[in-house]
Amino acid sequence: MSQSKPIQIVLCFDGTGNTFRADGTETNILKICRMLQRTDEQLVYYQPGIGTEITPGSLAATTLKKGSHLGKSKTISQALGESFDQHVLGGYRFLMRHYRTDGNIYIFGFSRGAYTARFLAEMLDYAGLLGPDNEEMIPFIWEAFSQWKLTRYEGTSKRKSATEFLKNCRETLCRPVSRVKFLGLFDTVNSIADFEINNDTMPTARVIRHAVSIDERRVKFQPVLLDTGTKTQKRIGSQSTTYKERLDPVKTEPLVVPGVPQCVDESHDADIEKNEASSVRLPEEKKKGLDDEEQDLQEIWFPGGHADIGGGFQREANEESQLSHVPLVWMVQEAQRAGIEFDQEKLYRNKCLEKWEQDPSASTHFHEAIRQSSTEGLLHDRIDFGEGVSPISVLAWRIMEYLPIRRSDVQPDGTWKLVHWPLHLGRARGIPSNAVIHGSAIRRLQSNSEYRPANMIIGGCGRSAKEVPAEYGIGQWEIHCCEGDPARETYIRKGCKEHH
Repeated sequence: MSQSKPIQIVLCFDGTGNTFRADGTETNILKICRMLQRTDEQLVYYQPGIGTEITPGSLAATTLKKGSHLGKSKTISQALGESFDQHVLGGYRFLMRHYRTDGNIYIFGFSRGAYTARFLAEMLDYAGLLGPDNEEMIPFIWEAFSQWKLTRYEGTSKRKSATEFLKNCRETLCRPVSRVKFLGLFDTVNSIADFEINNDTMPTARVIRHAVSIDERRVKFQPVLLDTGTKTQKRIGSQSTTYKERLDPVKTEPLVVPGVPQCVDESHDADIEKNEASSVRLPEEKKKGLDDEEQDLQEIWFPGGHADIGGGFQREANEESQLSHVPLVWMVQEAQRAGIEFDQEKLYRNKCLEKWEQDPSASTHFHEAIRQSSTEGLLHDRIDFGEGVSPISVLAWRIMEYLPIRRSDVQPDGTWKLVHWPLHLGRARGIPSNAVIHGSAIRRLQSNSEYRPANMIIGGCGRSAKEVPAEYGIGQWEIHCCEGDPARETYIRKGCKEHH
């Protein structure tokens, strides 16, 4: 009897206010969900974003205390993330019902949905997974993990107590679960009031991909980066806190290392394997016996604002390919290399398929869509007039910039710190000096003389600059990986290679 394939479970968490729709404003999460192959061996879960509609007023409410009498209103509930537990546990329940031993778990998320995805991955790491008939125990597991998550510092009595409680819950109630195989994030932000204070742990997912916005400027949309120190690429065995505090390590098994980190011609030009259901996946590298701590992480910065990374804007009449198309193609290709199966025809229709035997011109359409997206896709700045956002919305978002809202701010040493002052005033995001920049950003710099993001070209000291001095040009960059590959080519600042 032939051995059955391990079950694959794909969970998709959309951004705030984003939901199922077909009006041209679909996010990249919804597009990915639609393109996934659905079989008995690959199950798909989609969850709309936290809240119903995101507004400056609702986000401003995060400055209010959670215990105030306003805390029960719908907009305040959205802003404070009071439904956050429901979103995390929605995905958790789906896994409880459908996960089987040796199964593969893949998780995608955008915006606060990306934070939900990351939080769920950590919950699986540290708390494990209840059995399918144990729903009445979910509150105990949630309390144990959230208490542990809220105790920030190692070595304190509260941390030790929370760790012991979590350990007891896991050993008594939960079953072992394999590491998440792939975690794909589009511009992770965290407006969840309870958990803003502790992002110092990392999911142990085998492969993590994070697409980050270069041009987002709103105070309430500061990114939650995967690496908050000085290293942003390829962490292997460096997460001492994460692995030290995992309470019951996943059972030992050979790990599959996707053919992604080292870009060679063969990986890009490899023939695509097609199964009988017309799905498509890229070939994986052969299994190796690797240490359990090996992790493949890529955090890449793309041009555009928050929704230009995760999608959701209506395409304009003169816009062939939106700016969000390139992050979508990049994420889809990385997910394929990790083993996720997509429907080939749907990939083709969305211009995410480079080669298709039924249309010899597929490659031309694929490359042209990436070129148009990179160089001509509209950039949306929600706090600047005339950038594709209504004047009333811009004014409301601008008011937010003058409020003393707590936020994460990059420090001179590259780490991040929670601050209230000085006021944000629409400053650009801090980009680490050794950040990995996607080739689409360089192509946009070369083709558009008006695109000169100071935080990218000058670095940290340029975050408040309105214009980049002429002597800086487009900055000095060198190839980091995958030269010539339109979807995977990346750059770093000259002189930073030794840090990678």
